[in-house]
Amino acid sequence: MKNNKVKWIIGITIIIISIGLAIYSFQSSLNPYVTIAEAAETARQVQVMGYIDDPDSIVFNQESGKLQFVLSDDEGTTVQVIYEGPRPDNLDHADSVVVVGYYRDNVFAAEKLLVKCPSKYEQGGDK
Repeated sequence: MKNNKVKWIIGITIIIISIGLAIYSFQSSLNPYVTIAEAAETARQVQVMGYIDDPDSIVFNQESGKLQFVLSDDEGTTVQVIYEGPRPDNLDHADSVVVVGYYRDNVFAAEKLLVKCPSKYEQGGDK
């Protein structure tokens, strides 16, 4: 009987530790939406949603694969974004842009770009 009790305690302890590790792993993988100012204050990976007010700020170097542009957030703060990867075709027509990455040395180093464009398929629109 005592042997069964020890097995139960060990089993419950393993389950509790596994749940704790899963919660910790999930929380550390979350990328919260923040403003540019908040991104500048953290070393964590974050998501910033903003707008490209000046399409002329978009520069893509095909040789290096670097895309650069100026992003403005809802507070009116701007930051230079540098992204190494393919240039999204619809970037010039974007309603908003979400950049995922890190703020370093007054520049936002984006690892991912999410571009939201106006939809042709909005309710009541042309089909």
